[in-house]
Amino acid sequence: MVGLPRDNLTALSLARILARRIKRDSVPSSAAARKEWVVTQRGKLKATIRCDSAKVKHAWAMTNTEEKGVETRSYRFGLSNGLSATGVWVRAITSPDRAPTTVVVNDEGKRRGAAEVSDRVNRGDQVLAIDLLFTGDSSPEDQPQPLSQRQYLMQLLATVGDRALGLQVAQLIAITQWLRHVTETPRVRLDCTGIRSQTVALIASALEPTLFSEVLVHRGLRSLDYLLEKPVSQLVAPDLFCLDLYKEFDLDRMIAFAEPTRVTQQNDLE
Repeated sequence: MVGLPRDNLTALSLARILARRIKRDSVPSSAAARKEWVVTQRGKLKATIRCDSAKVKHAWAMTNTEEKGVETRSYRFGLSNGLSATGVWVRAITSPDRAPTTVVVNDEGKRRGAAEVSDRVNRGDQVLAIDLLFTGDSSPEDQPQPLSQRQYLMQLLATVGDRALGLQVAQLIAITQWLRHVTETPRVRLDCTGIRSQTVALIASALEPTLFSEVLVHRGLRSLDYLLEKPVSQLVAPDLFCLDLYKEFDLDRMIAFAEPTRVTQQNDLE
């Protein structure tokens, strides 16, 4: 029997070796075979991250402000799976009800997405900035290393068969579907910043390719192998270390599954 690695460096080296041995199925060349393959792969992706469908049961408006020509509404979203998320809806008071709609998600929370929100509002959009599970206001206060409270709770979820990544994706899809309904906007633009938000956004668009018109990524990854090659600590992005995710998929495949959604990446991490 092979013993467990004695230190983190040995474990990381072993993980890199195993990752480089991964060989994924090639993409079918014919259009018909590719279409069937994409459907199968979407099902596999959904099963890998344990993403069960959810809906917004309640959208509680917590606060409402009107200042300098801009209206904001703060929401707490109660979902059908018992979890919740928070968000702020921002729009110019003079903008029409069916103005273009953008969702903003940021690894560091909606407060750090203020620049993206302001930019889209100035362009005439109505914007919903969301804190998904374990992000911003929807994340517990972290404890000192070596184990953060966020990482500890994600591990507890894993023990009952859930994946934090799958719950985040379900939240993003559910809240965007709610937003599309209340704004009567056929498709929504998605603006995300950071490696966690990027992965959630690309998986959501891969599973629901007609939900978003465009996904714009700031400071994202070109490949999930960055997690091992950098390396990235689990304390930084514990949700991305989802069992079998990198074994079966990488970001380029998620982008392919998302067609016809247009995906644009800016300022990728090197």
